[in-house]
Amino acid sequence: MSSRKKIILNIVLFIGCLSLAGAAMLYNYNYKLCWKCSTEDYYERGKEFVCRDKGELRQTGVDFLRLAADQDNTDAKILLAECYLGKLPAGYISRDLTAFNCLNDQLRPNPIAATQLFSQAFTLLTHSELDDHQQLFNFAVLIEQGVLKRSNSGKEAHSLYLQAAKHGNIIAMNALGYEYHHKSDYVAAKKWLRMAAEAGKSVEPALTLGDYFYYGKGETVNFEKAIHWYRIALKTQQTLTAKLPEQQRVAALDAPKARIEMAMRQLKKTRMTTPMSLYYRIAGNATHYVVHTEDRPEGAIGTVAKTATGVTATIDDSITLALSIPTSSKAFSSMNDGMNWLLQSYARSRYGSYTRVSFSLQK
Repeated sequence: MSSRKKIILNIVLFIGCLSLAGAAMLYNYNYKLCWKCSTEDYYERGKEFVCRDKGELRQTGVDFLRLAADQDNTDAKILLAECYLGKLPAGYISRDLTAFNCLNDQLRPNPIAATQLFSQAFTLLTHSELDDHQQLFNFAVLIEQGVLKRSNSGKEAHSLYLQAAKHGNIIAMNALGYEYHHKSDYVAAKKWLRMAAEAGKSVEPALTLGDYFYYGKGETVNFEKAIHWYRIALKTQQTLTAKLPEQQRVAALDAPKARIEMAMRQLKKTRMTTPMSLYYRIAGNATHYVVHTEDRPEGAIGTVAKTATGVTATIDDSITLALSIPTSSKAFSSMNDGMNWLLQSYARSRYGSYTRVSFSLQK
């Protein structure tokens, strides 16, 4: 082989080795290269890399998140701001708790940077239509806690809580309810507390609604409605504490149970002193009555019938009898006696023996 050919061959081999080495380097460090990455790509890769085991990868993740933030990716700005803040304010919920926990170990607290990034994200998002109820709530918390400086912080925080609640944020509903509650605006408070209570995520709203009816706050005193909400609170607490140890579960149920008992005692006292009015009507003829009451639209409470052997009053089979009533059918000497027994037995079965009932024939 001539010298010229040897030189050419060596050059080709050298170039080939360089190419292989370059390819190997690119392969080993391709995580650092993102030739056609969009802002969203930088954000998503950044979140992924900050949770890797290798320190070099984690640093690349931080760099990617900063690149995304510099390109006005609001998610990246918020994530970095959360970590620069160090400790999140009470009630604030991170958009991505996994990425937050990974990144929080790598960034030192920097309150100034946190405020700047939160402010930038807030400005960008409020210029668009923000419908993320959790982020609306988080911004409200930041304003309320003074992290985001606003000229009228109370008004702006309230507005954001309102938007978050309208978009379905249960914590915001709860916050609004108690905001109005502390202002003694019980009508407005009841609206949001009812929505929060019906969501079944917290026992407090239902207990508070029960208290409104028990103490007559924004409502007339109504022990039955108080019991209704206290029972909802009890059901919610049973669900929320289902997986707790028995001792903790029993202790957690004390508050709603105590309120139910308290309201029941008051209800009994009220019913013993104030008769309850109940209208009834009869259908049929002089020897066969079918009796209906206004509180039972689903059907008659029973019948009173006269036969050759006497009068028989019978309570409808669908009615659960009180323990003090041993039979659903009884013989009498007159239609009036049978009617009286039927009405009294029905009232005792439905409302309890402690309730005084005054019956009136509906004309």
